Amino acid sequence: MKNTFAYVFCVLFFGCSKEKIGHTETFINNTTAHTIKIMPFNGSTLDLNNLKVIPASTTIEIYSANVRGKTIDPCFGVLLQPYDSILIVYDDSIKIPHIKFNQTYSGNHKILFESNRSISNIKNYQKEITDESKNTIRGKFTYTFVEQDYLDAR
Repeated sequence: MKNTFAYVFCVLFFGCSKEKIGHTETFINNTTAHTIKIMPFNGSTLDLNNLKVIPASTTIEIYSANVRGKTIDPCFGVLLQPYDSILIVYDDSIKIPHIKFNQTYSGNHKILFESNRSISNIKNYQKEITDESKNTIRGKFTYTFVEQDYLDAR
């Protein structure tokens, strides 16, 4: 009987560990003098739910989530990967597509997934842990548009 009690006690005591949790945020930093639209497409269909507008010279939070496990993944770039392409539009006139890694595109003017400027490649986001404890972690990812991105799109 004592062994059964000890076993049940150990299972309850050691089996009740606190769940690990993470909080992630993704920011888009627009350091240009131009309004930027991020327009994700599947084929020729624009996903209006994920269309984002970033005013000139501003930083906005574009994604935030609590996630299971002690991680700050995913960032917004991962959420863009299922789309065929992401069209970046400056001032409603200058356009450049960011092409998914397995897609073909006949135009010469594009940003490939492997590029260090691709918005859907998570390697291009600055990752920062802002707070961490035994069971929780908070962090953020930041993608920055620079004036050279606009010039390259022209």
